[in-house]
Amino acid sequence: MNRASAAVVVGCIVALVAGAACQPVVVDPTPTAPPGGATFEPGATPTLGPPTSFGPPPSPSPDDTGPVILDPTLLAILPESINEFPVTESLDEAALALADPALPQIATALDAAVAVDAGTGNLVYALVVKVRPDAFDDGEYRQWRDSFDEGACTAAGGVVGNAEATIDGRTVYITSCAGSLHTYHLWLEEQDILISASSYGDGRFGEILMDNLRVPA
Repeated sequence: MNRASAAVVVGCIVALVAGAACQPVVVDPTPTAPPGGATFEPGATPTLGPPTSFGPPPSPSPDDTGPVILDPTLLAILPESINEFPVTESLDEAALALADPALPQIATALDAAVAVDAGTGNLVYALVVKVRPDAFDDGEYRQWRDSFDEGACTAAGGVVGNAEATIDGRTVYITSCAGSLHTYHLWLEEQDILISASSYGDGRFGEILMDNLRVPA
């Protein structure tokens, strides 16, 4: 996988994340529609619509790659609930990610999930990706994080800080955006699993999610 291809895949995921989590931070009384066609009203569950264009398809890959499959078993690595709010499969967002033509170059399977507290507006969107062996190195992982964060935080008002934290004994990369939006990234190299999450609200659902992963021993 080259860096340009990685950027196209990240663009797909960023569109989903921005649509899921960024609209609540808009304070303009007549805001424009957020990227991804999402809607959010106080006290209501956010809904995700089709994202904006992901950009041109990548150049054909010289390696032999098969289609990426939807694999609900990947969600078993996520906690069952966050503060008693269930973590549930999000088929619409998973289907949109699967449609990206660059994804087969880095992954074999994926699924998506959300947890929402409609009363407070706290929510987390998580994408679990089964990456191809040796598809990532530290440089590609860094580019993934940066591109993901740039897209998510741009819709929220920009990046305000980056940090690393040890959560449940693992290094998690956390980016703070304007307006209580955070992103979280964890690469489980031994399992070839990548988890990227976008979390909105003071409840820090993303941090709770990363602290309660059910990683196989």
